[in-house]
Amino acid sequence: MSLPETHTIEIKVRNHAAYTLNNVVATARSCSPQDLKIAAANVDLVLEPGSIPGEVTDFVNFVVTDLFKLLHRSGLYNRQRAFWEAIARAVKVTVHPVTQGFFKKEALPMFDVHFEDASGGTTLLALVVQNHAQWSEPRYATAYFKELLHRAQQLDKKRPVLKAIMVVAPKPFSEELFKHVDKILGGPNLDPVSRYESVLLSPLTVHIDLFEYGILSDDSRQTAGPAEDLNGADVVRGAAGENGDGQMPKPKSYDPEEIDDPNIIGDEVLLHPDDMKARPGHFLFRLIQPDIEKARKK
Repeated sequence: MSLPETHTIEIKVRNHAAYTLNNVVATARSCSPQDLKIAAANVDLVLEPGSIPGEVTDFVNFVVTDLFKLLHRSGLYNRQRAFWEAIARAVKVTVHPVTQGFFKKEALPMFDVHFEDASGGTTLLALVVQNHAQWSEPRYATAYFKELLHRAQQLDKKRPVLKAIMVVAPKPFSEELFKHVDKILGGPNLDPVSRYESVLLSPLTVHIDLFEYGILSDDSRQTAGPAEDLNGADVVRGAAGENGDGQMPKPKSYDPEEIDDPNIIGDEVLLHPDDMKARPGHFLFRLIQPDIEKARKK
């Protein structure tokens, strides 16, 4: 019996002469909010033919755009530098359905999402869970989290380049799993700095971040301007593949006079204004561990 399909998403730069995520990493303390916006708009996701769940494509888009900006704006990138830089260096994402069963593999409503660098190493690993009834059962969620840690350890043994693990689940996030993660991080005795760093203990010393998501209403997706999530991050309104071939539609023309700003690092005139607009998606993501609101007040 054949195994469930694995899919890929390429992370490309729209224009290498314009500001990129790697430019932001190199000038983290001097880049402006507009530089961040330009760099995020300069990311292009290209899907291979096939069916990738919307939760996955929207989350990948969220990571390389809004989450990257949020970590910088909040200053949390200082506490999770390895995670933040790994986002900028990701060039490909592979999506693996999680399965159960030994002789007969059965695909579950969840996916391992591998963010890979140019050398093919998995630097970020996300478990994206689709909404299903069993996930609300306390022991179920915690059990699959433990299996995720096991898979992460196996990856790290083969090639020790993993920087962070992410768990992405429908809201409300499993309270049992949240408490379990808090406990393995150190519980109530964890100091504030360590809580924001959110690093697992040996043998797998990588960042662990938790996210919950909901469905964006049709009315919200039809608004012209970008909305904000509860963390203050721009809502990701788009996934790659809006024109059916895995790529965003290419703009035809524009007037550089309208968007050129000589005080901005990078050449933003190389991006079409349409690239600077929010892209309509279906899901709204929120970082719940570490608590970004508390991090901002420090």
